Amino acid sequence: MKIAIIRQKFVNYGGAEQFVSGYVKQLANMGHEVHIFANKWTSSNQPNIKIHSVRAIKRNSFLRVLSFAWCALRSISSISFDIVQSHERTWSQDVYRAGDGCHREWLERRANYLPFIKRVFFRCSLFHQLILILEKRIFETGECKKIIAISEMVKKDILKHYRVPEERVMVVYNGVDLDRFNPSHRKSSRNELRQQLKISDEEVMILFVGSGFERKGLEYLIKSVQYLDQKKWKLVLVGKGKWKKYLNFASEENRGKITHLEPIDEIEKLYAAADFFILPSIYEPFGNANLEALASGLPIITSRNCGVAEIITPQKEGIILEESSDSKAMAKAIDYLMDSKNREPMRQSARSLAEKFTQERNASEMLKIYQELIE
Repeated sequence: MKIAIIRQKFVNYGGAEQFVSGYVKQLANMGHEVHIFANKWTSSNQPNIKIHSVRAIKRNSFLRVLSFAWCALRSISSISFDIVQSHERTWSQDVYRAGDGCHREWLERRANYLPFIKRVFFRCSLFHQLILILEKRIFETGECKKIIAISEMVKKDILKHYRVPEERVMVVYNGVDLDRFNPSHRKSSRNELRQQLKISDEEVMILFVGSGFERKGLEYLIKSVQYLDQKKWKLVLVGKGKWKKYLNFASEENRGKITHLEPIDEIEKLYAAADFFILPSIYEPFGNANLEALASGLPIITSRNCGVAEIITPQKEGIILEESSDSKAMAKAIDYLMDSKNREPMRQSARSLAEKFTQERNASEMLKIYQELIE
């Protein structure tokens, strides 16, 4: 099968980006010819993965999205494909994977956390208006044959805001690389990484992975540490963004316990070094980092606003926060997992759950959809 994949960034860092990279490799390993249309990419040496450069004006977000959508349309139309799948809001695709969720729902949820004036300017933004126009076109015109929601939560959001037949929206959960993210790496990487980060054996390492700190709920995580009963902990933040302003929510003493790292290629080593994982997002269509943590054998703390929460059994693989902004409840959850007697039984359960969400399963479900569309 000759498949086109549209994605602005085809790189090896970032949860969504790593998912796309893994998905493409899986398709290629299964013998399919995959063409990537991207503005930024990491080269691939696999012969049946071909990368096409798509221009984008990077002056601001509005122009970047608009120009990429237009240039992707022109690039795609010059070649014949069996299936065109877009991971971006663009103009021409057979399949749209709503990896970023439903933008209209995100705007509603974010507005709840903003003061009135910011809320008005936020909704009037040209960038957000453009995204809504593109999103509405994908969902409602019928030109896009299948919409892939990466959680039941996202499917409900799409059906809530747009007039789209339910049968056009299908839920396909993400897959994770079970070899790369594996509890066995603890033996080889744990001590080395903790020494580099100056984390002692007695201290509990809490890991947060995700860029877009506002949406990921970093403010409320930082606020929560003031309520912790336990004192022997270190919080490691991994992601791109202006993270230092969030330190203002922590006391001077607690700031010394918080470390920030830029995204690294071997992120699996950080999971191996950590004791548990936390991602209290305001809106998270699924949360690939949550799945990577589970595969690494880490209990997780996540919010009800994360799609991954629908596959979690509370107190078995992790803890679900009903409200991202409830820092006291978050502190209580963190204190609970600070106790090794509570988190150790969760480790095997976390891994067992992740083993149900393989890359092979994800690719097979997608290929079945492709086949139905071209028959």
